[in-house]
Parts: sequence; structure tokens; C-alpha cells
Amino acid sequence: MFMAFAIGLILDTFQNTGGAHAAASLTLAFTRPVWLKLVYGESYLMKNLKIIRTPIDRLILLLVLSVIIHHIIFFSLVIFNTSQILYTLKLTLSVSIATIVIASLFLILFKPKGKS
Repeated sequence: MFMAFAIGLILDTFQNTGGAHAAASLTLAFTRPVWLKLVYGESYLMKNLKIIRTPIDRLILLLVLSVIIHHIIFFSLVIFNTSQILYTLKLTLSVSIATIVIASLFLILFKPKGKS
């Protein structure tokens, strides 16, 4: 939790977003068990799950869920206007797609080879 808050706060400091990154990061940190159980099922409860060593499809599914949740919360807090819901959703979708593509490329390039 502390690491999520610290990273979000550092981003907020440099981007002047008033705590939106910290709030979005903390939300992901609090709901992390829910997303892990959704993606990995009961094997998540066995405590020996190494996320980076899992199959790439599960890893990308976790990435997609995390990025979309983070961006929805972040842009909702930055824009904070109910009349701009469509704009918020468009911005969330476009930035999420770009982030997912770039992060997926990095995962595919730098994922350790081995049993997966």
C-alpha cells in the first residue's frame, strides 16, 4: 500500500494532478486481491504464484484490467465533471489502449523464458 501511494504521489508531484495518481494507485492496491483471484482463480490463494512466470495471456489480462481501472479513476478525478462523462470515457479508452499496447510489447520482449 505504501509503495502504491508513494509512486502515485511522486507522479502527482511532477504532473501537478492533485493526488489523482495516488488515489488511482491506492485503489488498485486495495483491490489487487480481487483482480488476482479473477484472473488466476483458486491458484492465487496458494501463495506460491509468481506473476511474471505465468502464461502471457493471463499476464496481459491482468494488465488490461489494471490499466483500465487505473485510468477510469484517474481521469474521473482529474476531469471531475459529470457533464464530461463521454469525454472522460473517450480519453480513458484512447490512453488505455496506448498504454496496454506499449506495456504488452515490453512484457513480450522482456518476459523471462522458462516454464510458462
